Amino acid sequence: MDVVLSVATLSAGVRLALPVALAALGALLCERAGVLNLGIEGLMVSGALAGYLVTDATGSPWVGLLAGLLTGAVCGAVLALVVVGLGANQIVTGLAFTLMAVAATSFIFQLSFGIGQNPPRIERIGMPALIVLTLVVLAAIIVVLRGTVAGLVVAAVGEAPVAADALGYHVARTRYVATIAGSAIAALAGAVLVCGPLGLFIQNVTAGRGWVALALVVFAGWRPLPCALGALLFGLCDAVQLRLQGTSTEIPYEVFLALPYVVTLVALVLRGRNSRTPAALGVPFDRRLA
Repeated sequence: MDVVLSVATLSAGVRLALPVALAALGALLCERAGVLNLGIEGLMVSGALAGYLVTDATGSPWVGLLAGLLTGAVCGAVLALVVVGLGANQIVTGLAFTLMAVAATSFIFQLSFGIGQNPPRIERIGMPALIVLTLVVLAAIIVVLRGTVAGLVVAAVGEAPVAADALGYHVARTRYVATIAGSAIAALAGAVLVCGPLGLFIQNVTAGRGWVALALVVFAGWRPLPCALGALLFGLCDAVQLRLQGTSTEIPYEVFLALPYVVTLVALVLRGRNSRTPAALGVPFDRRLA
């Protein structure tokens, strides 16, 4: 028990929570504007690979983070064009993007280093800097959503796009901006994972953290601060299962691997029933039909 309840476990929990928190904040920004972005996992993988390759080429993990951010913005623009501009089904589009991103990153990674070759480790950013970065993103989203006209417009577009359009606000443009910004933050989360705790890229490096981030948005009731706290809960459970795997026990290690995801699922079931989904989430807006 002392091995589990320790300062090292808490530190590891915070370290594992940061990428999930950023990904959840990115998903929240998209969903508050009415765009159901199921491509979060694919965005994280894309940002992770971009961050790794650029850091390996330049030697600067901060440039790698910037590369992950820009990669997410480009991918977000493509997603926004498809789901907002063309009105495609958001669920199908997000799932298709994730499948394509996972396959494409694996192909590019193998093409870059070859099968059987050990990829080099990259320079890593220290935990204090990553914590500050995450807190800055969290604070910025809270301020924008709660204290600015832009945040009110995002909320209005996600709740009642017809009313927002009648008041003169551009629904499509707002959803474009929110999707691009949210996707950029989600890809930044993948870059933080690689350029921070790991210092290395492997296939399936995100290990489903993008899906956890989507669940945390529902758990948090589409509010930024509870998103971050939910990510911390996931990170602590992940750190605990890693510690438990190192103890002598007859319990199969697969049970410990599933622990953080089971806890997240239970928390989602208990908390999600009281969450208030944005009324227009996942619903395309066509001004001609409004």
